[in-house]
Amino acid sequence: MQVIEQYVSPYYKHILSLPPSSVRNIRSSNRISHIDVRTPQEYEDHHIPGSILIPLDYLETLVEYIPKGDIAVICEHGNRAMYATYGMPLIYKGRAIHMMYGMMGWMAMGYETQSGMDKNGIIWQELLEKKGY
Repeated sequence: MQVIEQYVSPYYKHILSLPPSSVRNIRSSNRISHIDVRTPQEYEDHHIPGSILIPLDYLETLVEYIPKGDIAVICEHGNRAMYATYGMPLIYKGRAIHMMYGMMGWMAMGYETQSGMDKNGIIWQELLEKKGY
């Protein structure tokens, strides 16, 4: 039996899907940024430490603030993150990684999370104000 650990789109070579375990391995080497595309309420309830909240509704508006390099895109179950990567492939300057299974998969593996709103959870609002929204 062959185990497929990642999926790469034949159309966009810089976009791939990885399970939470692989994203965590890449994260431990500090080579990746995390963009959380959920709502502020979901982010406040639980999020990956160090992730940056940019709600899906504002992702294209704030495209110039997406960090350069590899980005893991995260949501609650993986659906919004899939749309934010495969549906918006041209907004990423490096590899875009859709984290399969989302935060539910991350938490099911027992990986670290934080609760509450932090600086990374409100920066998107400041950036919107800066752009005049």
